[in-house]
Amino acid sequence: MTLRENSVTTILKPDNRMFTLARQGKRQPSALEAIAVVLTVLVLVLIPSEMLTRLVIRSIFQDGIASTTDTIVQNVTGFLPIYLSLWVWLRWSSKRPFRTLGLEKRDALPRALGGALVAGLMIAVTAVLAIIAGAEPVKSQTSGITALGIGLLSLLAYLVQGPAEEVLFRGWLLPVIGARYRPWIGVLVSSAVFSLAHATSSGITLLAFLNLLLFGIFAAVYALAEGGLWGICVWHAVWNWAQGDLLGFALDGTPHSGLLTSIRASGLDLITGGAFGLEGGLAATAVLVIAIGTIATISGRRAPLT
Repeated sequence: MTLRENSVTTILKPDNRMFTLARQGKRQPSALEAIAVVLTVLVLVLIPSEMLTRLVIRSIFQDGIASTTDTIVQNVTGFLPIYLSLWVWLRWSSKRPFRTLGLEKRDALPRALGGALVAGLMIAVTAVLAIIAGAEPVKSQTSGITALGIGLLSLLAYLVQGPAEEVLFRGWLLPVIGARYRPWIGVLVSSAVFSLAHATSSGITLLAFLNLLLFGIFAAVYALAEGGLWGICVWHAVWNWAQGDLLGFALDGTPHSGLLTSIRASGLDLITGGAFGLEGGLAATAVLVIAIGTIATISGRRAPLT
């Protein structure tokens, strides 16, 4: 994780880089307006794009091919418009550059690589805990060059989907509310809206919903500790890809066939997450809580910039 002294301010301080960037706009929107922007993007941009894409794919391809390509294409065509929508809104309403969402060029590559490393470590620990609790790895039916190519394409697609969610919730909603009101309000509101946006996922449970809220807090803490989005953007993409398309856990209640293995939802569902996937179990809860504590501890030892 890239928590460098020359680029990180203390978490939840008003002078955090994320809040400073949000204040560069000529007009500071209210909390209701900021939330309304998120809901508008989800309802009028994301959902119609995904529905249209699904119809097109299933009308062109056979069922087997459609099931393989559906997620990849939807992650690209469904989430790309989110970037465009926010760019238009920032330019028209707030009068500030898109990079002020936390996408400054400084240290972008090391932060991105750090996010990938942290995601890999966290998903590995979570998966091991789930397997210990009874989740059963099964050899994947896909193999060879074709499977490798599909796996690479799916990773690239998640590099569109995951960062799009981070730009919307942690790049826009979190700093806008935190800069105008209080930083902790920005963290809680952005995390709550994030979890509510996923509340319609198939097979969601109360624990899964709480874990999504906890994930939102983790992502907010990560972004604030880094003072930008590059790390958490790549973290989100790698976490989703590794969980679903690499290891074969269900993702948000949707079954996936992994590149290396497909892990069945057996054993203690309370720990493994059952049919919802890892994010519905206590294994993910424990890993997220430890990660939040670790980031907060490391950041707390660093003096804020003057």
